[in-house]
Amino acid sequence: MKYFSLLVVAGALFLGACKNGNNTPKTSKELLEQAQKTMNTGAGKFSINAPEGWRKTDTTLGGIKLTFLLAPAETDGFRSNINVVTETVGKVSFDEYHNATLATMGKYMSNFQLIGSGEKVIDGQPGKWFKYSADQTGGKDVVALNHTVVKDGIAYIITGVTKVQDEAKITPLIEQSVASFKITQ
Repeated sequence: MKYFSLLVVAGALFLGACKNGNNTPKTSKELLEQAQKTMNTGAGKFSINAPEGWRKTDTTLGGIKLTFLLAPAETDGFRSNINVVTETVGKVSFDEYHNATLATMGKYMSNFQLIGSGEKVIDGQPGKWFKYSADQTGGKDVVALNHTVVKDGIAYIITGVTKVQDEAKITPLIEQSVASFKITQ
């Protein structure tokens, strides 16, 4: 759990730093402190179904509330997972938020590689997705599939992470969970 816990917190920190402009923090501690100011606004305001056989758990890591959906088995010491975090987007548009997220991840994630991106309706709302790899996700051996939807000024960020060798099997399960996602408040 330690490996993907660090990944999720790192992802949340990068997302939380997106709206920071020129005052971008330099240390992990500064990133965490900044992220905590905007994260968690949608915690408890959504539902998502875990794929059959997966375990669902709500937890807090570094002050960031998140929902984990955990695969039943590991591959080479890594457990595929889906996590959901939320963040206030402020006054920026969804496009600005999305572009800032990609720019920040590119700046702070070592060897960040955007593999694909597009648009997707999530819970009846316009959403965006992108697939990427980075050293923080395990390099080229692990890929992350991020889906984001914004409603009422809150970004709901759903990220599935899996080993490349399991991608064909796990991606449909990630998409199934994303399709089940509902904003409840």
